[in-house]
Amino acid sequence: MTDIVQVLEGRIDRKKNNALTITFADGPGEPLGASVQGGGDSGVGKKLGVLFGFKNGGTGTHLYTPVAGEPLCVQSRDQQPTVLTRPDGTAVGQIQRGEVSIGTAADGAEVLRWIDHPQRAATLDAFPLQVLRPDGVVVAELDLVRTLAGWSLGRDLVDATIWWGRAGRPLPIPFLGTSVKVFSPFSAVEHEQLIASCIDMAVGLRPYGTAMRR
Repeated sequence: MTDIVQVLEGRIDRKKNNALTITFADGPGEPLGASVQGGGDSGVGKKLGVLFGFKNGGTGTHLYTPVAGEPLCVQSRDQQPTVLTRPDGTAVGQIQRGEVSIGTAADGAEVLRWIDHPQRAATLDAFPLQVLRPDGVVVAELDLVRTLAGWSLGRDLVDATIWWGRAGRPLPIPFLGTSVKVFSPFSAVEHEQLIASCIDMAVGLRPYGTAMRR
């Protein structure tokens, strides 16, 4: 059994202005930060689309504000790589989505890659992925959660001292969030790319791997 060093959850909810939010934590009372749908968009039309419920997630620039560290803009785009920047426009990196999705730093160096989980098929409850380093070492498993039952997937692998999950409540949204089981400590750059991918999938509705495209 692979040792799990961290469980990272991102839970979807809504703000009063109807924008989706995803709040990340790695334990009870241990928030890491939160992202707001379209928080980095400046166009009035885009903001009104969110306000009136025309955009239930999707493309746009989603602003992630961590408890510690610098804010991150995750620009989810159609048929183009996802762009990661600081709010002032400073390049952070990008994620090229595909059968193998590849995240790169601002200098073009590969950081992480995401693939369909080779042992677990997609279900009505979740889309499972593996997260790898460039050398092919699997460093995490990521579930894009679709139903309440999806939060419990893989609980038999998680030590009780780490797991704090709860069922939560159903919401009229495309996904309920993301659940990541981490097998190896992440560097700051890797952690930021992982968070960005969760936002890109759950809020930006961008497909990673092949199962999400069917």
